[in-house]
Amino acid sequence: MCVWLALLTGLLAAPELDPAALLDGDILLHTSRSAQAVAVASASGSPFTHVGIVERTGDGAFVVEAVGPTRRTPLATWLARGEGAKATALRHPGLDAATRAAVVAAAAGHLGRPYDLSFTPGDDAIYCSELVALAYAAVDVALGEWRPLGELMLDDAAVKRLMARRWRDHPACRGARSLAACWPALAAVPILTPASLAADPRLRIVGTTYLPRPR
Repeated sequence: MCVWLALLTGLLAAPELDPAALLDGDILLHTSRSAQAVAVASASGSPFTHVGIVERTGDGAFVVEAVGPTRRTPLATWLARGEGAKATALRHPGLDAATRAAVVAAAAGHLGRPYDLSFTPGDDAIYCSELVALAYAAVDVALGEWRPLGELMLDDAAVKRLMARRWRDHPACRGARSLAACWPALAAVPILTPASLAADPRLRIVGTTYLPRPR
């Protein structure tokens, strides 16, 4: 079943997103406007194509995000940047304030790292959902399900175009003469999507603007 359909029950029951009520360590998801986002949405079966971590400071609220390089973005700017200015916020209900602060500190420890166009875990570059996973792993919380790339929905034209542009630079394809030749290694690469984070049962939806509200 499409991840988006599986999430609808939770979204329907969630209140409207209130930016002022967000806490350190909350996870924000939206639909970014890039060509890559179209491929990510098709491959994961979800409109959630980008994710970051909320940080509240004396200077205001920010989102720590891996976009190239990993950086802090003002919360209002981040929310406005998504398609239709829509976003969904998730929270791990079992974390106290100190642990949430530790999540933010762990995410901030990756500031300046380049964006990982190959979505490869364990290298010097980092992508958005990988940043969230690493930040929470620092407080011994494992989030989302890492799945082999080959298990995603890869038949869409946007996905195929993205793979055709990037396979030559992927670490799994070093020395390969074609995408077909490197596909067995590429298909085995574990990947964590924003949709997988959104579907994690340990997180609860604390607000969303993805669904229209009755007037």
